[in-house]
Amino acid sequence: MTIGSHQSHFNHENWIRQLHSYQVTSRQFLNELFKGLRVLLQRGLLIIWNEICLMFRQLTLQDFIITALIIAIGIFGVIIFMTGLGLFFYQAMLWLQDGVWTQYSLFFVFNFIFENTSLHQWILHPESWFGLQKMFFWFLDFIPLSAALIIPGICLTLFMATTLFIIFTYRFYQLRNRNV
Repeated sequence: MTIGSHQSHFNHENWIRQLHSYQVTSRQFLNELFKGLRVLLQRGLLIIWNEICLMFRQLTLQDFIITALIIAIGIFGVIIFMTGLGLFFYQAMLWLQDGVWTQYSLFFVFNFIFENTSLHQWILHPESWFGLQKMFFWFLDFIPLSAALIIPGICLTLFMATTLFIIFTYRFYQLRNRNV
């Protein structure tokens, strides 16, 4: 008994033609999709811009003062963060040059600010409250100055950005509901 093979020959030209037609159809679909999305985005941005202009005209001097104050505090946070980051990169450059990590702790700042004060003398030579002195000394000596600048700088900046977003959102809905 012979088993006949009824396999058809693979027609690669037909397959390539079919693949090309799929490619052309998908290209046309994506072009139309992007055109539609662009039109919708332009209309949406125009509506948003008109809303912003309408709300901007209704803002008071108090709104601008509060916004400026929040932005100034946020910029101060960015400056603190960038100072800490700059100090860290300075330490890294010194380490790359010498192979020894130069440690800057909070104690350097404490000595600079409180030099020749009774608090400075108490930290260096305590006469009472020895446990509290050890805790403060450890804290000032252990915490790196770069981390003590970077972490509060990020926290302050993010807090002010979040506060600004919440205030803008609240004020937007407040003004919008007044007009409705």
